[in-house]
Amino acid sequence: MTAPSSHPLPPNTIRAAMIPGAKVDPGAHLRTAAATREWMDGVPQKYVYRCIPLIAANTMGWELLNPVDAVAVWSGGPMNTDVQIRQAKPDKFGAVSHFGAGVVTFYVPFLFRTSPELGLLVTGPANQDGANAVPLDAFVRTDWLPFPFTMNWRLTRAREEARFSAGDPIARILPFPIAMLDETTLEVTDLADDPGFLAEVNAFGAARAQNVQKAQSDVADWLAGGAEPTGDGVWNQQYVRAKGSGGDGFQPHQTVFRPKAPEDKRKR
Repeated sequence: MTAPSSHPLPPNTIRAAMIPGAKVDPGAHLRTAAATREWMDGVPQKYVYRCIPLIAANTMGWELLNPVDAVAVWSGGPMNTDVQIRQAKPDKFGAVSHFGAGVVTFYVPFLFRTSPELGLLVTGPANQDGANAVPLDAFVRTDWLPFPFTMNWRLTRAREEARFSAGDPIARILPFPIAMLDETTLEVTDLADDPGFLAEVNAFGAARAQNVQKAQSDVADWLAGGAEPTGDGVWNQQYVRAKGSGGDGFQPHQTVFRPKAPEDKRKR
């Protein structure tokens, strides 16, 4: 089912249509997913940034940003009036209590549309800290839905504050092929049936265990008054260099994603 549109989308396209009356700066609400995290910056020598799978996840998709500081407190009850929210200043795209059951809702100033083969996976920001609240993921049929979605967070502790800071990401959007899950097969096999690959698995695991042990030893030495850990020698270079089932050769793979920056095509 595809809703008729006077502006059909080409394949692999996402459109963020500003809703009437929003009157906001798109750049203050929407950006490509950021690679950095505050907690990662606080790791000794920031060596956590050498974790390629983590950085790859950080950089996938686009992020929706919170426009205004807010504090939410849930009494524990089921009504939307059981969540009290204090905004630093009025903003219709800031945190509100809409659904009840301890859920905090963010309306977004865009109606997202995707080309027919795509929907949007809407998640919380990857690897982001949060206190007393968890993001609620959703898959939205933006190929036909004629209405904006909301981003929702569930408060997890009654009578304790959950803070949402201005400029922080409140959601991430990822394009997802609609047909892929139904068309994908998941097989269960015995790893022992592939002894060559099993040997690679064991070697990779042994190297990883050594890396973890060295990392913990370096941190313990630092806490005891030694030099701050640099992370040298604690990461499995096989993954960074894409050495896997191809033997000694390298497998081409993407370690960081670079979604295109939102392009403002509104009429001036």
